[in-house]
This record gives sequence, structure tokens and C-alpha cells, in this order.
Amino acid sequence: MKKLKICIVSLPAHPLLTGKDTEVVGGAELQCTLLAKELRKYDFEVSFVVSDFGQQSPEVIDGIRILKACPAADAPVGIRYSTLRLIWSALIQADADIYYGFRGIAGIVALYTLLRKKKLVIAIPHDMDVQEERTSKSNVYNWLWKFDLKRANVVIAQTKYQQEMLKQNFGRDSVIIKAFHPIGSKRIKKEIPPIVMWAARIGPEWKQPEVFLQIARAIPNASFLMIGGPSEGGNLYDRVKAQAGDLPNLEFAGFVPHYEMGQHFDRASIFVNTSTAEGFPNTFLEAWSRYTPVVSLNIDPGEIICRNKLGFHSRTFEQMILDVRRLLENEQLRQKLGENGWRYAKQEHDLNTVVEQFVELFNRLMEKHE
Repeated sequence: MKKLKICIVSLPAHPLLTGKDTEVVGGAELQCTLLAKELRKYDFEVSFVVSDFGQQSPEVIDGIRILKACPAADAPVGIRYSTLRLIWSALIQADADIYYGFRGIAGIVALYTLLRKKKLVIAIPHDMDVQEERTSKSNVYNWLWKFDLKRANVVIAQTKYQQEMLKQNFGRDSVIIKAFHPIGSKRIKKEIPPIVMWAARIGPEWKQPEVFLQIARAIPNASFLMIGGPSEGGNLYDRVKAQAGDLPNLEFAGFVPHYEMGQHFDRASIFVNTSTAEGFPNTFLEAWSRYTPVVSLNIDPGEIICRNKLGFHSRTFEQMILDVRRLLENEQLRQKLGENGWRYAKQEHDLNTVVEQFVELFNRLMEKHE
């Protein structure tokens, strides 16, 4: 029986595939990397299109054929003929049955699958991708995103909100497959005194890293840990780093490779998210998988934090201060919410369980084709 061939397109993901990441990458790239490695266990032929980080092409990592396309400096990709030509060439080399990726790459993957009569699956990583106002900023990219959605055989949303907004703003149906992460069973012994941790890229304004600095100033007798490398220009990163240096109760770690992040989540007793917008943060799953409750300023997909008692959805800065203080002062509550988080993540977001939904989707898609 012919093996099903899957090609995943995620240009910045090569450092994660090698397990020696030295570049700032996001949650979407992590999801793609985890998916690729799991699909190999189901005897799929998996290829992966990434930017040129100086690796040979093709190379094979964990049975995954890695095809390099545009130079790393060109990702995220603009509409540039030489760049698109390199991506097109990599898509040809993949010769897959199904191409999978997130929004963008200037519509090149959608066009390729249309002309070559291949299947296309698009996943929605961020709530901004289903909000019409974001795509309307550029008429060209707005058109290309609509082309992606129209062309895709299946669109995957991570949450009910994304599914509803996608239908409302773009008239496109979707299926829900939740974000996933390896959820172990190891019991974690947290550091004393407790550590309050923040981790994200320090570049996008909507991550609001300076709000975390305000929390550290407001609770001077607590210990804080801030992790994040620069992205999308270094001005905000430089400003945050300088301000962090003036806070004796805050450890500023800067960029940390993803393969080292687990040990920091092990240390932390509280994880804080200050973003104004997200999809489903991978950091939530990383925290809960290590018995760490989450205190979120704005983000609570489907109100799962509140409904399942996984931490606190603060909604205001003043309430966030109260929520963080409450957890710092109550070890028993931290442990209870941390255990709730682990159970929820294991039941709803465990990598092994969720990947089976992808396998079923891909197989069903090809059965229809046949």
C-alpha cells in the first residue's frame, strides 16, 4: 500500500527540528515540528519546507526530509519573485499528497496545490487571522488570504471562537483540532520562594512585556523570571532589557532555546500572560504540563482557565496584581490549580491523542480524493 506523503510548510522551523534552536521562533512553528515528528510514527512520508539556515538540502532529521527554500532573512515572506521561486521548487521536491501549513507565504502554497491538483490543509494559529480588520490593512494580502481559505480543502481552527469568527468574517467552515503538547507524568517540585514567570517573544507590541515589569515593581518582595528574545526589530527588546536591569527582584534571561524551556517551567510556580491577543498559547500547555497555574490578563480561550480552575483570568491589571499575590501567599492553592492544569492538559491537549485526529483527517481527505 502506498504511503501517504505529507509536506509541512513552516519556514522558520528548522532550528526546532534540529533541537538546537538559536533563533526566536513562535508557537506555530513548534506545533508544526511536533506534528511532523509524530506523523512519522504513523508511517507517513513527511517532508518539511523551511528557510535556508545554511543546512544542506535535502537533509533528513528523525526520518523527516527537510527541504530548504528562501534565505532565512526573507521569512516571513514578502512578494518577491526570487523567493517565491525557491519555495515553489521546494514544494515540487516534496511531491506530497497533502500540503499543510499556516497562513501566508503570499499564496504560493495555495497556488501550487491548485495547479498540481494536490490537497491543502490550512491551520489558524492566531485569533488575528480570523479578524477581518487585520487582513484589510493590505488589499494584496487580504486577497491572498481569502485565496488561501477558498483554495484549502480543510481549514483547522484551534478554538470555537476562531471557528465562529472564520465563518462570520470569511464565510469559511472549519474543523476544530486543539493545540497539543507532550504531557508527561512527572511530578514537579517547585522552587521556594515561588517564582513568577513570563515567556514570549519580545517584539510584538501585543505581547505587552512591559506590563510584566509593572507587576514585578508592584510586588517587590516576590521573585520574577522573564524569558524572551528579540523579534520584529530590537527597540522594544532593548527597552525592556534596560528596565528589567533596574529591578532587583527580576531575573532577565533573554532568549532561551526551546529545548531548555522545560527546566524553567519546572522552576516556576506561576506563569503570567500579558498579551492582548493570541490563538491558543503554547506556553499555557507548557505551564500546565508542569503543574504551573496560569494568570492571564486578557487571554482565556473559551474561558477554560475559569471553567476548569487552571489559574485566573484577571481582565484588569489591578486584578492581576491581586491574583498573583493570592497565589504567592497560598501554596496549597498553587498546588491545587497546578494539578487541575496538568489533568486538563492531559485530557484535552496531549500530543498523542490530538495527533490521531490529524491522522484521521489526512486519511479521510485522501479517501475522498480516491
